[in-house]
Amino acid sequence: MRREDYLQGDVAQFCEWLSQRLGRHPIHFSITGHRKQFSTLHDALNAYEWPLKKVSGRPTPDGNYPYKHPTVPTLIARSSLATNTTVLDVIQKALRTAYLSDPVPSDALAGAVAATFHWGGVYTTTKNGGNRPWLAKNYCGLLPILQNVVNDHAQGEDYSRVTALRFNAGMTKVYSLLIDDFIIYDSRVAASLAWLVLNWWTVIKGNPHNQLPENLRFLCLPGNGNARKLRNPAPMVFETHATKPYEHYKWNVRANWLLHRAQQLAGESSRFSSLREIEAALFQMGERVV
Repeated sequence: MRREDYLQGDVAQFCEWLSQRLGRHPIHFSITGHRKQFSTLHDALNAYEWPLKKVSGRPTPDGNYPYKHPTVPTLIARSSLATNTTVLDVIQKALRTAYLSDPVPSDALAGAVAATFHWGGVYTTTKNGGNRPWLAKNYCGLLPILQNVVNDHAQGEDYSRVTALRFNAGMTKVYSLLIDDFIIYDSRVAASLAWLVLNWWTVIKGNPHNQLPENLRFLCLPGNGNARKLRNPAPMVFETHATKPYEHYKWNVRANWLLHRAQQLAGESSRFSSLREIEAALFQMGERVV
């Protein structure tokens, strides 16, 4: 599906409603037993804090893999959005510089990707693999992997033609730095979008939750640890899955389109200067939606 085909009907109506929430219209976000309550989306933006614990500027060494990591400031626990932006600007510059170089330095490209994973808390090894061993296995051939997704995304569709697509909580962060207007679609952002659209559909419009249109049934993603069951406001409506890369990619692209359109519609009344700020508000709000 292409952008203009997706942004029709009920999706267009939700965009219009959301555009008003980018201004001063309230969302009345409140979860029973949850300490965080936000009257507006901008309140959520002002409350942004990441990471949950101190993150050193460089990932730990990777043995025999000669990555060239960018020099990144250390982030203290619960850093502000401004502090995070400074760090992400450094990583983004390193990532794009390496990606666009000729020839491409594989050590610098892999180092920038590792730094992205490290910032996002997903530079890990799991029982099913994980981003750290995947990068170690693929760092020499990393450029065509990234190019395939970037070039495929440029075709303007919400589905990927890339064979064996890798798309998860780590790769969404990488592509958010590599592609313009590409948000990080993680469990928190997905949870917030699901909560907002469900609230609009049931409370504002007065419709049954099980009649929510398919094009607004955002894919939810499981959180880690205790948050695993807190990131889906209606499991009977929104699918939760962590291992469906093509679905993850599709909903990331749709969220990009939807938020960009809402920001356009809001115009000068928007209190957000960029998609990254909207993403940050959704991230903070999505810590818990049940």
